[in-house]
Amino acid sequence: MALKNNFYNEIFTNEQEWINLINAKLLNSIYCNLKLKPFYIQKLEELKQEYSFQRNEIIEQIIRIITNIIKKIDSIYEQYKNLQNPDVSSLNSFFLITQMNNMYSNNFNNKESIKNKTIKNEELIINNYDDDYMYDDFPEKISRIK
Repeated sequence: MALKNNFYNEIFTNEQEWINLINAKLLNSIYCNLKLKPFYIQKLEELKQEYSFQRNEIIEQIIRIITNIIKKIDSIYEQYKNLQNPDVSSLNSFFLITQMNNMYSNNFNNKESIKNKTIKNEELIINNYDDDYMYDDFPEKISRIK
C-alpha cells in the first residue's frame, strides 16, 4: 500500500492554515480537539499501515511527530477542561511543517557553514601564497619578468 501523492501536501496545507489561525488567535482548544485530533489520528493510521509494509525510518519518525502532536492536543484540551488557560500557540513547534523546516534549516545552515569555512581556508591559502616559490620550481623560467 502506498500513500497518496498528496498525503504530505494535505498535512502541510492544513498545518499552515492552523498556524495562521494560531497567529491570529482564532484557534482554540475545542477546535483542536474536534478537528485537528481526528485529522492526525487518520493520518497516523495511514502512516502505520504504510510502515507495516515498508519499515521506513522516515515514516517511523513522522509517526512519532504526529503522536506527539496528538499528545499535545490532548494536553491542551485537558488544561481547558480543568479551567486552565491553555496555550494553543505551543502547538506551532509540534507541527510537521515546523519540524521539517527546522530540519531543513539546520541542514542548510550546516552546509553553508562548511562551505564558508572552505572558502575562508582557500582565501588563507591564496593570501599566504608566495609567488617566488614558483620560479624556484622552474629554473629555466627564472628570467621571466615579474
